[in-house]
Amino acid sequence: MDLELAKFLFQVLTFLMTGGIGIYVYLSNKDKVTNDRIGKLEEDIDDKFDIYGERIAKLEATSENAPDHTDISKVYDSINQLAATVNQLVGENRGQSDTLKLILNQITAKGMK
Repeated sequence: MDLELAKFLFQVLTFLMTGGIGIYVYLSNKDKVTNDRIGKLEEDIDDKFDIYGERIAKLEATSENAPDHTDISKVYDSINQLAATVNQLVGENRGQSDTLKLILNQITAKGMK
């Protein structure tokens, strides 16, 4: 081998090594940026999960004191009893109105005697 060929091969080898190092640095930085972005995304998701966890805990605490089916059925029964009482009063009032109309009709027909 002569000296010129050795220099040429050394330059080619240096060029290839520099290119390889450049590609390695590029991929390494790209990987680092991707990992940083994923890390930030994980932190954001953890923060949101913490917020949602607090909200769910508040909802669970509130729902423990919420009325259930038995409470609602008691209200329903009470409303039904009230409706029955109102219907009874309406019926009695109609009866009174009819009686009053009959009395007034008799008074107007015969006069006050």
